[in-house]
Amino acid sequence: MAGRSGRGRRSRFALLAAAWTLPASGAIAAGLILPPVAGELAGDFTPLKVAGAPTVHWTIKLENPAPSERVAEVTADGAGVHLRAEAKLDPAGNGMWRLTEGRVDLQPWLGVPLTRGEIAVTGAGTLRDGAITADLALRLRGVDLGELLHFADAERKYFVSASGRAEGTIQISWSGGAIVMGPAALTLAPGSPALVTFKPSPGLLTSYVPEAVRKRYPGLEAMEMGRTPLEATVLRLTFSPVSDSAGRVAVLRIEGRPQDKRYVAPLELDVNISGQVESLGRKLLDQRLKIGGTK
Repeated sequence: MAGRSGRGRRSRFALLAAAWTLPASGAIAAGLILPPVAGELAGDFTPLKVAGAPTVHWTIKLENPAPSERVAEVTADGAGVHLRAEAKLDPAGNGMWRLTEGRVDLQPWLGVPLTRGEIAVTGAGTLRDGAITADLALRLRGVDLGELLHFADAERKYFVSASGRAEGTIQISWSGGAIVMGPAALTLAPGSPALVTFKPSPGLLTSYVPEAVRKRYPGLEAMEMGRTPLEATVLRLTFSPVSDSAGRVAVLRIEGRPQDKRYVAPLELDVNISGQVESLGRKLLDQRLKIGGTK
């Protein structure tokens, strides 16, 4: 808007502010007619209400490529976050939007469960009659496995510590102000074996195998009692918000062995998880164990 008078700039900003002022729900008022204005607004906000949370700088640019079309570009930049979205709307404020860039570095966001690694965000949605919908894919890279397990096992029932790096994709949707978890798949990053120490949990592994097998493979009890960590080469979690015919919402695949080489118990373990997705990591149910080719 170079070369325009200060009064002209203020008028355009006032119109743009009126058109894009959002109520607390985050929706644009239904039936609003967006005037054919062009300009830019900017500001700052703190997404997390915790001490030391980063501040994010946002901008909104509005253009009018055609009389019946409004194009908006929204950016959000701050410590550990870079988001850019574009929207194409009609004069009534209805249309489509999509993320064109999305990166979140977890390290600066102290106070949230996951503080290491990076998330790439892609997605799109609609804006109609004042309501916003979104379908997003979160691609995790280099997330600390220990923090991820402690996030899943919020009550600290099963895990003492874990090392390794995880990656994968989580689908989420937002509609009507509610967030819904979609399908997801998480696994160890290539070349990143895991070391997991369980809290003493009698029967966590041994209760699902015959007594004869337990006697031959004392490493099972050693791992479940926390005397030696599990050295895993495969940790793969897949889950869905809709349970299958067996009532499972997730399956955790583990392949590894006790770290202490005195225990000769290589294992392959499928953990079938039932219940709500929010309970992942806290319900280790209906487990099936295969050791040395014997179930």
